[in-house]
Amino acid sequence: MENPRPRSAGVTAAATFAILGSISALAVWGYFLLAIVNAPVDEQGHHLYDIQITAFLIFVLLPPLVLAALIRTAIGLLQLKPWARIIAMIFAVSALMASLWLIAFRPFETFIIPEHFVHDLYLLRQLFAISFVLMLLPASVWWLILFRMNGVKAQFGIKTDEESAKRVASGAKNAMDAHKAVI
Repeated sequence: MENPRPRSAGVTAAATFAILGSISALAVWGYFLLAIVNAPVDEQGHHLYDIQITAFLIFVLLPPLVLAALIRTAIGLLQLKPWARIIAMIFAVSALMASLWLIAFRPFETFIIPEHFVHDLYLLRQLFAISFVLMLLPASVWWLILFRMNGVKAQFGIKTDEESAKRVASGAKNAMDAHKAVI
């Protein structure tokens, strides 16, 4: 049986990118979670997660929930669900805003590599900032352009303004023809 709404390659690529990016981000998150959990105790015998309970819970719960929502959205995109298109655009706007915020308020971490020796943690933060911007900025712009196109809206069963105008015009013509049939 043929699909009445075929999925375009752009939508398939966007969903695949979301799934692969989420799995990669989940692996990086797991690596850092293990580093935090396995960190040595301080002078008083406390682990990091004993001292900063709220921050640790946010770090443990928030990233996997967001990544799970993104994976579910990607599956919805593959199934051409209209809600998935809207949530994908929300993800794209939030990624674009985060990337632009990082460029605007942390330009030295994003673009300038120091010539003198700095601490490894600073270089790791800079590496993540650069990779975050290089990955999410173009992807978010691509998603915003892709999911606003009329052809993509039609795939998700969303009527464009032109289609609505044609339907209203044909409905008015049919109403006039029905009126003539009665007379």
